[in-house]
Amino acid sequence: MKLGRHVKSERLTHKIIQHLARFKRGEDGTIIVMTLIFLVLMLIVGGMAVDFMRFESRRAMLQSTADRAVLAAADLTQDKTQADVVTDYFNKAGFGGAIHGPIDVVDTGNFTSVGVNARLPLNTIFLKMMGIDELVAPAAATAVEGVADIEVSLIVDLSGSMAYPVTPSPGSSTSESKIQALRRAAIKFTEAILLPEYAGNISISLVPYSQQVNAGPDLFGELTTTKQHDFSYCVDFADSDYATLAMGTTATFKQMQHYQWNPGPSSNSNEMTDTVCPRWSYEQIIPLTQNLTTLRTNINLLQPRAGTAIYMGLKWGLALLDPSMRPAVTSLISKSKIDGSFAGRPADYNTPGVAITTQKVIVLMTDGQNSGTDHLMPFAYDSPSDVAHWANNNVQYFRKRELGNASLLGNYTFERYAEDPYNTNNTYGPDGGTNGDVLLQDMCTLAKAKDIIIYAIAVEAEPHGVNEMALCASSPSHFFNVVNGDKMDTVFEGIAKQITELRLSL
Repeated sequence: MKLGRHVKSERLTHKIIQHLARFKRGEDGTIIVMTLIFLVLMLIVGGMAVDFMRFESRRAMLQSTADRAVLAAADLTQDKTQADVVTDYFNKAGFGGAIHGPIDVVDTGNFTSVGVNARLPLNTIFLKMMGIDELVAPAAATAVEGVADIEVSLIVDLSGSMAYPVTPSPGSSTSESKIQALRRAAIKFTEAILLPEYAGNISISLVPYSQQVNAGPDLFGELTTTKQHDFSYCVDFADSDYATLAMGTTATFKQMQHYQWNPGPSSNSNEMTDTVCPRWSYEQIIPLTQNLTTLRTNINLLQPRAGTAIYMGLKWGLALLDPSMRPAVTSLISKSKIDGSFAGRPADYNTPGVAITTQKVIVLMTDGQNSGTDHLMPFAYDSPSDVAHWANNNVQYFRKRELGNASLLGNYTFERYAEDPYNTNNTYGPDGGTNGDVLLQDMCTLAKAKDIIIYAIAVEAEPHGVNEMALCASSPSHFFNVVNGDKMDTVFEGIAKQITELRLSL
């Protein structure tokens, strides 16, 4: 009996060992285990997404409430206090207690600015598993109604293509050129901005540009320059100058050469009216003015010239909004060159989260795309006699007169008169130097970071130019692609209305 029980015990032990061995080697159920692990991870990640979606939904609602609250509070016809209006909006939206810090109000009677910051804590559900118990949704908004101090730079394209006729809008039979349409639009813009009741509040700087920008003798005289002549007053900027909005009066800038590369109306013309640096007084910058008569006079005289340097026009327009130009403006006020009501301008940039007291605006217009800016070779512009020579001799006319038929140039004795002897590569064109588009977008980015509003207008422009202007604008709603040039005035008037009406920022 005992032996039988012993045998049975051994058999049972053997079976148990066999089962354990099979269990050790077996892979059944592995997928189920991995599935459970991944299922848990998916639940955690999905739960995080739920928390973040809840957060974003509440943040958007909070921002919308802040926007609507300050817009209503800034209304000049509002009979309640601005703080009460903002608080009431938040309470009725279910965000009572979300306002963070004091409500910032500036009310001068003809100008009201209201700013608010808000924070909304949101308890998490799934992020708790990662130790995150709470998310805080932020919101900030500032609204302005009425006329604060506004600084505007109106930057207009005078390139040669502005002589082309506009594409008429449907039903129109106009035969005007783009420059004629621009004159009409720019005058309407200035008239809509510079109303009598805004005197002393709004300044406009007019910046015409082609291949270059003529600062004019007064503004040019406030800068430190390597002055070589008095025929025109353009500045050659280095690439590094486009990395900042500032244009201080202590840096030394190089004066642009004065000469004409474009041929005259005929091969025998020694024309000098289309110089690379625009030479006529009406083509010069008009800094910080509210004089409608002067603006109308100069705008009505504008003529198409040479190439297109949008980046250079924007550089000057932004410089006239930058506080670094304040010493120059102060000096020009003392010389009665700028209205004394603009003392202290350009104002400091706005502080984020603080009610706006000065709004800075760029209105940038082009009908093309960036091209280069040509220069004479250094040897041809290194003495007073060279300077005087090129001020009186069109380069193409001089080459023909001195060298005769262009096909004979290769046989000419003097090596320096090889083909294109005087012309360097474009400074910013595709053939040399930094691309103008890069400089343009660098400046646009810097301006947006300072809360400068950029309205960008492309008038019957090439697709590339349209794209660059759209990228430069403050937002898609600040970009205007004008496919019918005769509608330019409608766009300019609409922008003027936006500038002087209720504005929401931040």
